[in-house]
Amino acid sequence: MAYDFEKYRDKREKVLGVKKRSISFGALAAFVSLAIVFGLSVVIIPRSIAFFQMRHLKDVIYKLPVESSLSEAGLAQLRQYEGVRNVAVDGQGSRIIITFNHSEVDPQKFSTFFHSQGVSAVLLNQVGHSERMQTLKKEAEFEAL
Repeated sequence: MAYDFEKYRDKREKVLGVKKRSISFGALAAFVSLAIVFGLSVVIIPRSIAFFQMRHLKDVIYKLPVESSLSEAGLAQLRQYEGVRNVAVDGQGSRIIITFNHSEVDPQKFSTFFHSQGVSAVLLNQVGHSERMQTLKKEAEFEAL
């Protein structure tokens, strides 16, 4: 009769001090790597999508003269231009911020629009939309202090 290894396995493991562990090293490493990849994808993918949606957006800031202000009908006309995403007026009504897709419309078209409306608007700045959003966020942080 041959020696049966399985019959005395528990006794042999107890004597040798072999302990069974619930999870192997390979499974643990796979779990940790999946957690890292999932965590990074949760952080990176939304930023990438936001970048690709806003990469063509630019903002132009026009200063209006004190005595003239653009009517709501004029702003509505400006919003209807192809490629214009947003038209905002500051609190005093002296500045207009136009967010537009620079691959669809040229900023000179806005100057022409203001000239046709009889408003002598001055182009103050043309900046990328994401850069302007970061500047506004930094300004809000400084104002909170």
